[in-house]
Amino acid sequence: MPQLTVITTSSPTSNFYNPSHKVKTTGALEIKENPFENLIKNNHDGKVKRASLAGSAATTLLYLFALAKATRKGNFKPKDMFKINFNSVPRAIGLATSALIGGLAGGLIADEKENRKPKLKEAMHQFLGNIVTPISIVGIGTSIIEKKKLSMVKNCIYGGLAAIAGVGCGVTGGNYIATKVNEAIYKENDTRKVGPKDFGIHIDDILTVMAMTDLGDAVKSFVSKALPAIFLICGYEAGTKKAHKSREED
Repeated sequence: MPQLTVITTSSPTSNFYNPSHKVKTTGALEIKENPFENLIKNNHDGKVKRASLAGSAATTLLYLFALAKATRKGNFKPKDMFKINFNSVPRAIGLATSALIGGLAGGLIADEKENRKPKLKEAMHQFLGNIVTPISIVGIGTSIIEKKKLSMVKNCIYGGLAAIAGVGCGVTGGNYIATKVNEAIYKENDTRKVGPKDFGIHIDDILTVMAMTDLGDAVKSFVSKALPAIFLICGYEAGTKKAHKSREED
């Protein structure tokens, strides 16, 4: 087995501080950042996170209310907001975008000015890389599958492949486009590595496939309740984004 190399830091001011990792003076790498750390604490970080989450939830509920009022006939009941069928790309994108706008707004209001640009840049990445591109690819894939009139088993298999394609191509391609858009707007480098978290939050694409594929009323009922909650992540990510700090500032 080859000998492992330990990386050490010779100066506390060298390199930039990554908010999701902390490099100890011994050279060991410690996973530090928990996305919900300080969420319930009465400090600035906690206030920003709560504002982002609350904003994302508020605009999501507003979207569900408007959609339910537009699609439901007769007397409106609050529970109708969680019976919406997200079987179309526009509805799914609208749901995710509403969550993104609310989370971004909450974070912008609660946080300091220096963190505004990082939040706006992250919102662009969320919108193009984690919402529009992957959902559109999933929608196209499921639409083709539905026209084939396949069996339930084949629907599930090909639907899963559509979700994988949506995540793989959507995240990488969408984030690349978002980078170019941000660089054009802000006239500066917008380096953003696509990490496991970008792929990890895409349980929403699996749910979107389930919503767009005829898998029965029980599945549709589950998706209509779960999908709005999952999309809150997009708004929370944008609203809690911070500018990178150097080790000296930390």
